[in-house]
Amino acid sequence: MRKSILAVSLGILVIFLPTVVKAADVTYSVSQSIGAAGSVTGSITTDGSTGVLGTSNIVDWNLVLNDGTNPTFTLAGSSNSEEEVIGSDLTATATQLLFNYSGSDEGWFLLESLTIGDLGPFVCWEASTACSTAVAGASLATQDGEADIVYTALSGEGVIGTASAAPTPEPESLFLLGTGLIGLAGMGWRRFAS
Repeated sequence: MRKSILAVSLGILVIFLPTVVKAADVTYSVSQSIGAAGSVTGSITTDGSTGVLGTSNIVDWNLVLNDGTNPTFTLAGSSNSEEEVIGSDLTATATQLLFNYSGSDEGWFLLESLTIGDLGPFVCWEASTACSTAVAGASLATQDGEADIVYTALSGEGVIGTASAAPTPEPESLFLLGTGLIGLAGMGWRRFAS
């Protein structure tokens, strides 16, 4: 009987483990000044992964770009823009979205309308000069074309955004925890009853 309880517990673990391993999405609030009068405000949502992030880890974004001169522009997720992460400079913790402006692989994190490379309105965090053609740091443009770029030179690791609260456990995680505790209690009861 003990073997069947163990087998059922392991079967449940195998079925639900892939669901539990995926972390809940994390939304980071962004509020940065760029250039003399520019700013980027709004939010960026990741899949909850921590450590080095890639393009596939960026789930959504809603950012208002303001270069201080032209009308503001909103990058609203994949509905009007694309994302690109190159290198290993974009990282995340449970509470912060970070970028290493001094990264040795000269990476960048770019959100651009409509498609990457068409010189549409964009915001870019970079350890190279790929986006702004100026210096490593943060840059943005609210109009099409290279002439509208404003930027701030930055070095070291900087905070792009901050999560408002630590993610809460997903229902699947709580279900697995409960199932495990019930299984352990059942095994203990069996030993006690024997």
